[in-house]
Parts: sequence; structure tokens; C-alpha cells
Amino acid sequence: MNYNYKEGKQRIIDILDSKTQIQEKDIIPSNESEFTYENGIKTWVGSLFVDIRDSSSYFKDNKSEIVARVMRAFCSEIISILSANSNYRQIGIRGDCVYAIYTASKKSNLKSILEDAITINTFQKMFQKILSQKNMPTFDIGIGMGASEDLIIKAGKKGTGISDNIWIGDSVVNASKLSSIGNKDGFSVLVLDSTFYSNIKGFEDYKNYFNEKYSKLIGENVYHDDVWWKDPKEWIDGGMKNGN
Repeated sequence: MNYNYKEGKQRIIDILDSKTQIQEKDIIPSNESEFTYENGIKTWVGSLFVDIRDSSSYFKDNKSEIVARVMRAFCSEIISILSANSNYRQIGIRGDCVYAIYTASKKSNLKSILEDAITINTFQKMFQKILSQKNMPTFDIGIGMGASEDLIIKAGKKGTGISDNIWIGDSVVNASKLSSIGNKDGFSVLVLDSTFYSNIKGFEDYKNYFNEKYSKLIGENVYHDDVWWKDPKEWIDGGMKNGN
């Protein structure tokens, strides 16, 4: 065994006995140097997760080389959409999910996250049609969104270069869970938790959208719909001809 448990015990005690300075901030700092092993930052966070429906069967039932090309194109375009939002603080791929975590101190920040989700949903319609035209296997997705005031801490081991931020709160958890029920069991593609919805429902653009439905998964009413942009929809439905 390479692990020295006696030294490990002392490291655990040192961390548990140390104080963590909690700092409340208006936004999530974009400079990673503001996160240390001694502090924590509390602020409003918005999250968006994109989850592939029945990915296990999709990966198992189709040729690996085809799946590799499809997944590479899919993830690349979604990351391109997410990274265009200046409020994102972390973008990643976790299993079959692509996700983004944003600073969200204003309602307009959450509106921009929702618009990212609508753009991804619009892209998904185009992408699946392209796959069909190429006789490649298609798939469905769910998109979950959450918002909450979270505590963010840096965790890892000093001196190793191995560290990451941990997001403690409902935003990331809810977005991840809701992405798993989007486009499934009577839920539409886009699913918002109650805090996210309560902050965007006042925007004129979205006042007539989203239906309420109880989610056992997170134990509250959530809001769902299948929204995509009008102009691309007409182009996609019209056959996606270049120049039109």
C-alpha cells in the first residue's frame, strides 16, 4: 500500500481544524487566483446540463468509430455555443453530459443561460436531421437548468497541481438531475427548477412559455417546454439549403 495513513490522518485533522473564510461576492470571480484552500466564495450561480437520452444503448448498439465522430461533433458545437457566453465560469464534459456553470447575480444572466439552452435545442434539431441525411444514428437530449446562491470552494492537494472548484448548493445538482428527465416521462426538452423559472418568468419573451409539472427527482414543481429559435427552425424545416 502506497498510502501513508498516519500522515493522512494528520492532514485531515489540519484541514478540519483550519478556519475557512467565507466571502460573499456579487459575481463568481473569473480569476482563479481568488480561490484558495483557505477561503470560500458565496454568490449566485446558474447551471446548464445537456444529457443524452439512453446513451448506454446508443454507445453499445452503434459502431464505435461512428459514435466517436458523432460525439465529437456534438460536444464541439455545444461547447462553442456555451463558451460564447461571457458569464460562464466552468464548461466541462461529465460522462454523457456537457455542462456549463455561470455567474448569475442578475436576472438577465439567467435569461442568457436560457437562451444558450434554446440555441442548443435548436442546434440539436439541425444536428439530428444532418445525422438522418447521412444515415447515421440519431439520439434525443434533455437540458436542465438550475439557479441558487451557492458556496464555491477550491479542493485538491497543495503542490500537486490537482484541484477543482466544488459547487455547494442546488444549482448544479438540480440542473444535472433535470437534464436526466428532459424529453422523458412527460417532460419536454428544457426543464427549469423553480428558482430559475421565478427569475425569468417576468421577461416578456418568455411569459407565455413553460408548463408546470411536479418532479419527484428534486421534490418540487419544475417548468418545461420545447423552445427553439424561429428563423433557424424555418431553415431546418425547409431542408437546410445553403444560400437560402
